[in-house]
Amino acid sequence: MAFSINHIFFPTDFSDNAKRALPFAAEIALKAGAKLTLFHATQETMDMAPDFEKTRDQVIDDSSNHFDELLNSLEGDRYNNLEISTIIQDGQTVTALLNQVNEHSVNLIVMGTKGVTGDRNAILGSVASSVIQKSPVPVLAIPTGSSLDNFNNMIFTSDYKEGDVTALSNVVDMAKLFDSTVDILHVSDQKNMESEIKFRGFRDLVNKHINYDKITFHHKYDLDFFPTISQFLADHPDSLLVMVRYKKTFWEKLTNRSLSKEMSFYSKVPLLIMIGEEKVKPDTILETSEKQNS
Repeated sequence: MAFSINHIFFPTDFSDNAKRALPFAAEIALKAGAKLTLFHATQETMDMAPDFEKTRDQVIDDSSNHFDELLNSLEGDRYNNLEISTIIQDGQTVTALLNQVNEHSVNLIVMGTKGVTGDRNAILGSVASSVIQKSPVPVLAIPTGSSLDNFNNMIFTSDYKEGDVTALSNVVDMAKLFDSTVDILHVSDQKNMESEIKFRGFRDLVNKHINYDKITFHHKYDLDFFPTISQFLADHPDSLLVMVRYKKTFWEKLTNRSLSKEMSFYSKVPLLIMIGEEKVKPDTILETSEKQNS
C-alpha cells in the first residue's frame, strides 16, 4: 500500500521549537494535499477546577490566541489554501495526543524537539521520545537548526529486517513529494561473504520492486554503528535520517546510550521514524511493490 498522507497532526506546546517546526508540517501538507491539525494538550484538569467554566474558557481563549500566533508565523501566503484545524484537550500530553491520532485517522505526526539535554531522553526530550515509542503512525521529529533543505536527501538506515522493504517503499513515496535522493545505509560489524551476500540481496530486492531512480546503496563496516552514521551525516549535511521502529529498536538503543559527542549530531538532524511490521510475508511485499510500479 502506498504511503498516502491525508492528515498530519502537529502537537505543540507553543514554544519556539514548535514554531520552527511548523513549516515542515505545512510543507508536507501542501505537497501531499493533506489537511493539517494543530494539537495542544493542557496540563490542567479543567473539569476539576473550582471555577470550571471560567477556567475552561480562559484556557481555550489563551490557546486560541497561541494557535493564531503560531499560524501567523508562517511566512507569506504559500500556505493560505491549506485545510488547517486546531484541537485543544486537557490531560497528559502523550495519552491525549495518541487518543486523537487514533480517532482522526492521522497518517503522520510532525513535532518540534528541544535538542540535547543531560538525561536518557537526551536527543528529543521525554514527550517526543514517548510519542516515538508509542505512536501507531510515523513520526517526524524536527530539532532546532533544521531547515527545509533537509528534505533534499533521506538517509534510510536498514538492518535487513522483514519490514524494511515496506518501510522503504513508504519513505520513497514521501521522497517523491520533494524529489529527494535516498541513501540506504547498512553497517556490518564484519567484512565477510555473508554480510556482502545480505547487502547485495537487499539491494537487488529493492531495485527490482521499488521504482525510483534516485536511490543509492551504501555498505559500511564498523563494530559500532553510531560513529559510522555520525560520519555519514557529516558527509551529507542536508539530510533527513530515517529509522524503522520495531519492538527492540535502533531508537531505544540510541536513547539508552550514554550522552557522548556523536549524540549532538542527532540533535541537529530531522528524524523520520517509520513503523516496522514484525512479520511480513514476502509475497505481500512483492505484490504491493509490483502494483505501485505498474
